[in-house]
Formats: sequence, structure tokens, C-alpha cells
Amino acid sequence: MQTIIYCDRQAECVPVQNCPEALLPLCNLPWLEYLLHYIEQKGFQKAVLLAADERVRRLVESMHLKMPVYYARTLAALHADMPALLLRRLCVPEWDMGELLSLCSDGAVRVIQADGTPAYAELHPQGSVLLEPERTVMAENSEFRQIHTPSEYRQIQQKLLKSSGKFRRTRIGEGSRIAETAVIDEESIIGNDCIIGENAKISGCSLGSGVQIGADVILKDCVICRKALIDAGTHLENAAVPENTVLCPDMGTAQSRKHAVLPEDGICEGLPKWNTAETALKAGSALTVLGESILIGYSHKSAASLAAAAAAGAAAHGAAVWLAGECALSQLIYLSGLTSCPVMLWIQGERVIQLKPFGKGGFPLTEQQANRVWQALEAGTCSHILKPGSLHHAQEFHALWLESCRKLLPPPEFEITVSCANAALRTAAQELFSGGTGQRITLSLSEDGTKVSAFSSESGMIRHEQLLLLSLLSVREENQPLAVPDSFHLSAESFAEQYHGRIIRVHDAGDMGAELYQKQGICTDGIKLFAHVLRVLHQRKLTPAQAAALLPELCTVQHEVTTSLPRQSIEQLQRSNPDTRISIMMPPYSKLVKLRVHADSVETAAEICGFWEKKLRLLESEEN
Repeated sequence: MQTIIYCDRQAECVPVQNCPEALLPLCNLPWLEYLLHYIEQKGFQKAVLLAADERVRRLVESMHLKMPVYYARTLAALHADMPALLLRRLCVPEWDMGELLSLCSDGAVRVIQADGTPAYAELHPQGSVLLEPERTVMAENSEFRQIHTPSEYRQIQQKLLKSSGKFRRTRIGEGSRIAETAVIDEESIIGNDCIIGENAKISGCSLGSGVQIGADVILKDCVICRKALIDAGTHLENAAVPENTVLCPDMGTAQSRKHAVLPEDGICEGLPKWNTAETALKAGSALTVLGESILIGYSHKSAASLAAAAAAGAAAHGAAVWLAGECALSQLIYLSGLTSCPVMLWIQGERVIQLKPFGKGGFPLTEQQANRVWQALEAGTCSHILKPGSLHHAQEFHALWLESCRKLLPPPEFEITVSCANAALRTAAQELFSGGTGQRITLSLSEDGTKVSAFSSESGMIRHEQLLLLSLLSVREENQPLAVPDSFHLSAESFAEQYHGRIIRVHDAGDMGAELYQKQGICTDGIKLFAHVLRVLHQRKLTPAQAAALLPELCTVQHEVTTSLPRQSIEQLQRSNPDTRISIMMPPYSKLVKLRVHADSVETAAEICGFWEKKLRLLESEEN
């Protein structure tokens, strides 16, 4: 049996703007998520969502259901291949499934209505059951509860809290910060990234994500929608406060707030205008939802004021802030290990400036983390101060980074010149690699310091990935495996086996091997990587040309494609066309699809990218 769910309604029961009913949170779980998990547990073979918008599709794709989920624009477009339970409105499912399934048969369509008249019979598969809230006569002992008013919304959530441990666990959302003197009863639901001030008293209430409650506020039996701000001293009872409202004692005014977004390459405000102190202030404040300590650095002196603004936003929100000053991203990743900061903000650029957030060990934010930062940016979290934080300086740790690099270096043999757009990093590299008088090697470092390539007249260009493989011979001497990103070229294992080494692939900070990945610093610090390469050349008495002869031809090309395809369709396409040379990445909150191809030449990689882009365009035209 299948279920067909209509997702075309906007939320009407509470004053939430532009929110599909499917995304309405019940104890911080979207309504549709709860319903689909319930349906899957009850043995339905598949689900079809009608008129689901992009936000609903993103939610479903993130759930990783075992039951397949399909999409259609209209009921008439569906193929009637099995009986169906049709839900005209979302409901809190408390059905007697045995009685419900007994209503389905191989005969005519059964539509359970008070007058017994079939509805839309010509469109429904045989043996289907249509449930419509106001007109449906339910099977005995079954409930079909609907939410029509803010009061019903609050009461249903309170009933779910009592009936399910799952909802009790999600009663207080992620990232919410509650003052020690605040009092919240067991029947109140607190959304994600809320702030509740000193001496606040909340009973029987439902708070949406990003709500900010000031000191000495008293709320009873209220529904406070997302991103609302209730100022200090306000008393409310049986009230429904719309989203984005700023409410002061004895005066309520609606105020529109600016929306910020979190693109894949950094934080920006609307259009790409990264270089404003206001945006940096909001970014620093928003990142506190990921951790109470934040490390901040920048690539050029022109970003020093933005770093200070970001530090002010984070410190005003209670975080302990470490300022690393002018540095490369590779150096900042090293400093994060010394300061134990779970969050980093690196500000890149001299004219067009990007604020780039990273998680522990320099890993990109996960989809869940990006979602939380995005919500915090929307909520304008820096507009209410819970408690002051602290400010520390991490510049003195730079000397420790230099010393850790020097320990890796063998005696100077080659004459090394350094090319890098980051002046501070270029100076540090020139100091480290000076003193050699032998063959000349030109070292090219990326601005963030994480990538490096080497060129000599004898060896030609040795690419970053090839240097990484060469460093395997260095760590092998210390009886260590080489920790590389999960996306690294597929030839790594065969090369390691040939030279009796071992490869560990690491995806994020929670993976086994993530600590070794950060400690080695080979994949996050181009200078340390080249120091390991110099060790290999010294220990094995190799020239760069001889070392290059040991390495396979590696080439990884990344290509971006803009598409309207949902994540589920792209994953299904990849499963039906298995190709180990390509990986497809779909960042959250973005229509960009990133194709990463491993090949033995740029030409071959470009050809594979073009082939897969055609496949995506063809699938896109079929679905539209």
C-alpha cells in the first residue's frame, strides 16, 4: 500500500509567514518528518508527495528513509499501481492501522465520508481510502487530529510530550541558551537557537526557532513564533506572537529583519557584500550556536576591522574569542588544536572579502551545522546579549607553528623560492626554506596556505595531490598511516600498498582518524606537506625528477553545475550509473551541484565532467 500526501497548503494555524504546513514544527520536528517516519514504520511500500516545494524536498532528502519517496505535481499525473491512503491534510497519526488497512480492498474506491458519497473516484487507484479532516468518518478507536488555532497547536505538542519519549528529547532545541535563573516548565517547547534571559518564567508555551526572551519576562500558555523578540519585563498570557515581532512592555510593533544567507563559500548579506562590519558582527554572533570558543584570523590587514567586529559579536554572545591576527588558514587550523576551539572563522581576501566558517580541525561545516548557523543569522542573534564573553590573543602561538615546521625540515639542500599571494605566509615560508644552494625549486602556495605545488626544470610540475602521496613515505618511517580527505584520488590505496604504507580517509571531525589528520597537518598545511616531501628527498637521496618518476599521474577536477533537481533524483541517477571516477556533492541551501572527477589527465577529467553534465540536464528536462 502507498500513501499520497498533499503538501500544497501553507501553515494557517499559527502566524508563520511563508511556511509550508509540512514544515510546521511539532516539538522541533517538522510535521512531515514525524508523519513519514510513522508511515514507514507501519509498513507502507512508498509515499508520494503532491505539490512539494523545494524546502519540503530538502527535508525529505535529509531524512534518509528506507521507504522510497516520489514527487508529483497533480494526482492525475500518478500511475494507479496500488491502493493508496490519501491525506488531503497533514494529521497527527494516531490510527488503528489494522482497521484502517481493512478499509482497502480490490473493489471500488472507498471514500470514508459522512454521507458515503465517493469523491474523485475516477482519479484514485482501486482500493484506496481518502481521508479529509472535516468530512471524514474515521474507523473506531482512531483519531485524525488537526491543528486549526494556536491554542490547538500548543495543546497537541503538549500531548505529544506525554505520549512519546522521542518528543521529550527534542523539547528544547539545539543551540538554545537558557539563563541559570530562568524557569521553564515541562510542558513548554523551546525551538532551536533561542535565548532566554535571567529570571524569565515560561509555562505551557511553544517558542519557535531563534526566539529571544529578555530578563524578567513572564509567559503563560503562549505561542511565540520564530525570530520574535520579547523585551525585558514583558508579561503575556494566552497570546500568539507572529514571527519577526519585537514586543516591548505595553507596546507591540512588527519589525522586518534583514535575512542573511550561508552560501557554500562563506557568509554574506543578501548580495555578495562581505566587507561590512555589520555582517561580520552578525557572523561572529551566529557562530556561537556551534561552540562557546571561537578562533578568528584573516589573510590580509585590510580585514583586521572585520575580524574585530566578528570577535565583538561572538564575545557579546558569551563566547571565549581567540584572535589569531593575520595568518593563513593552514596556520589557523594548527592554532585551533592549541586553543581547543570547536569553531573557526577565517576572513579571506583584500578587496572582495569572504567570511569563511569551519568546524573542529578545519573541516567544512556539516549540513546540520550550516543549517543552525543559517537560522541564527536569520534570527539576528547579536541583537540581545545574554552575558559578556572574553577576548584572548593567539598571535603568540604563531611561534609554536613555526617551531613545529622547523622540526620536520631536514638540512637545507635545495634553493627554494616561494610564490604566494599571502604576504605574511610567503615571508614565513621563505624564512623556513632558506639556506639551500643546490637545485632550484619554485614552491607555489595557495593564499590560504593549505595547498602547494612544486616546479623544477628537471621534474616539471609536481601537483599537490602527487606531493601528498610522496609524503606517505615520510609518515611511514614513523609507523603512521597517512590521513587524507575522503574525496582524495582513488589511486592512493594502490600507491600505499606498493610502498607498504597505509591510507586513512577522513570525512569530518567525528571520523576515526580525524585526530591524526589534524595532528599531521599534511592535508591542511602546504608548508608542512612540503617539509615532509623534503624529508623523503633527503632520506632516500632523491632529486625532484627521481621522486616524480615514482608517482602516478593524478588529476582531480571539480566542476560546478546549477540545477533545479532534488537531491534524491541526483542520488538515484548516480546509483543507476555507477562510476568510481566521479563523486557528486550537493551543498545545503544551494542549487549548485559539484562534480569531482579523478582521472590521469585534465582532458579526460573534463570529458567525464561534460558527460555527467549532459546526464543532469537530460534528467532535469524529463522531470520538468
